[in-house]
Amino acid sequence: MYLLIPGALPPSNIAKDLIPQVEQHCPALVERLKTLVATIQELAPEHTGCTPFEAVKLQQLGYTPPEGANLGTGLASLHAGVKNPSETVWLAELSAITVGREGATIAHPASFEVTAAEADALFDAVSGLWADRAISALPINARQWRIWLDPSASTRSLTPAAMAEMRLTDWWPQEDSLREWRRLLNEIQMVWHEHPVNLARAERGEVPINSLWLFGGARGWSPTHSAVQTAAEPQNRNRAHKEALASNQPQAAALSSTLIYEGLHAPYLQGDWAAWIAALPALSEYLSTLERNTSLTLTGQQRAVVLSPVRKRWWHFVLAPRPQSWNTWWNLPN
Repeated sequence: MYLLIPGALPPSNIAKDLIPQVEQHCPALVERLKTLVATIQELAPEHTGCTPFEAVKLQQLGYTPPEGANLGTGLASLHAGVKNPSETVWLAELSAITVGREGATIAHPASFEVTAAEADALFDAVSGLWADRAISALPINARQWRIWLDPSASTRSLTPAAMAEMRLTDWWPQEDSLREWRRLLNEIQMVWHEHPVNLARAERGEVPINSLWLFGGARGWSPTHSAVQTAAEPQNRNRAHKEALASNQPQAAALSSTLIYEGLHAPYLQGDWAAWIAALPALSEYLSTLERNTSLTLTGQQRAVVLSPVRKRWWHFVLAPRPQSWNTWWNLPN
């Protein structure tokens, strides 16, 4: 079994200061950091087209991008549930763009909510703009639309979560094949500027839904490995077990070889390191319930670290394996 822990690799400028907190509040993790073998995967979003967390999930599901495409292109097909390799899949995600001193940026999708009613109202307001255009759209959930573009359409794909770490001007699609999409998007932005949904969001102090971010461009694909599922934290495990029994479904560990522990992810994305530290004891408790040979994958901004059990050698039965020096990779420069 594998456990994926997003947000477990803090940025290098804060990592060194957090080491004592990890040692104090998450001893079960420290024990594994010292005894498991670390393999560093460089997964810079500008190369993979997605965050390291997204990249690891795609790798675990067995996705291999076609030649010339980045890894993140496969996420659009995965979200849309398209497995037909003859279909090219583009998604547009409802986004919040703000302009500040350092230019335009997109808010991380996890930093704001969009209700189904808001999404429906925004879509209805612009649904007539597709008339007489070679572009069409269909919402697939409260945040994402599937977009059908001209077959010649192409651009460097970057997922919305990865885009939140980038400068918008560096990644705004400029290709001639997307000229019609840019015109349509400009019209959508004008309609949404004073839309009642955004006026109400402003009154509540929430970011406006004022744009769409296009990503994908890969063909449909089928996962070749077992599914990735969210792990139940210790305090929720009894409830999860009861719900699984009631629905005649096995628990996550039985359904999947890869579990995701989300406890550190939200405070990591918010840069709330006090909340991140406060979440460490729950992670320690959770790790203490897992088998010692469970492999862990930790992700951060630019990389993932895979922690695997040490291969047993004959001398390990005589001498205990030497503890791993985890501090050397914990605070590598981003």
